[in-house]
Amino acid sequence: MANEDETILREVDQELAEERQWAMFRKHGPAVIGAAIAIVVGVAGWQVWNHLQTSKAEKLAIEFLDAVDTLEEDPTLGRAELEKVAEAKGGYGALASLRRAGSYAANGERLKAIETYRELAASDAPRRVRELAQIRAGYLSLADGRDVVMSDLGNLPEASGPFGYHAREVMALAALFEEDYEVALSSFRALSIDLGAPEGVRGRAEELAALAEAAKSGVNITGETRVDDLLKAVGEATAPAETSDTAPTDSENTDSENSAAEPVDAPEDTPSDDHADHNHEE
Repeated sequence: MANEDETILREVDQELAEERQWAMFRKHGPAVIGAAIAIVVGVAGWQVWNHLQTSKAEKLAIEFLDAVDTLEEDPTLGRAELEKVAEAKGGYGALASLRRAGSYAANGERLKAIETYRELAASDAPRRVRELAQIRAGYLSLADGRDVVMSDLGNLPEASGPFGYHAREVMALAALFEEDYEVALSSFRALSIDLGAPEGVRGRAEELAALAEAAKSGVNITGETRVDDLLKAVGEATAPAETSDTAPTDSENTDSENSAAEPVDAPEDTPSDDHADHNHEE
């Protein structure tokens, strides 16, 4: 009898446990099932979105490279194609805007180049791209006066890093252009002894400081070949390098900054992506 009672009690306990489980399932089951479905749908949605983004990037890469090829053969048509790519925003949009502005500058269309750089500087492109556009616009605006250059550069001359040094170099050039030799001399001397500045900036600043000092003493430096050569070097130093065939990823958007502009080779002191990576997308 004792064994039978124990058996009956176990069966009753089992039935009660099953009843409690069913009660819990009836109460919480729908929520659990709904959560599971939401997880499955979320994962599937993320995979679909990721696939679409990858496909979009591949399409833009092809369109951008085709536009660059067209630019070499037909600048007008190439710029129109680059403008379409620029409308897509993102890394390739910034690349396209830089390349289009660089094409205008290389073709002597200064005002169109400045306008394009200004539009890019005011856009929602990565910060380093916008800063590079500011520098290029400021350099091309040297002929328009120091106030215009200051407007293009904004607060960039006060910034740290290579872009700040290049911006200060352009500001010193603006002072030299306006024959404010005292300010130009002081600015170039400060750059020439700043060990944090890129080597090319320091070297040019030393030579330009000597010119500013000579001009301050009454020497006529206008039109000297040496001045023209140094100004050309500054322009090349602040110009983005040629674009490669490698497609930029989201983490490489700042790498895109220096890859599309005038068909000139930038010297070693050109602001690089290694510096940009430290302050990416603030």
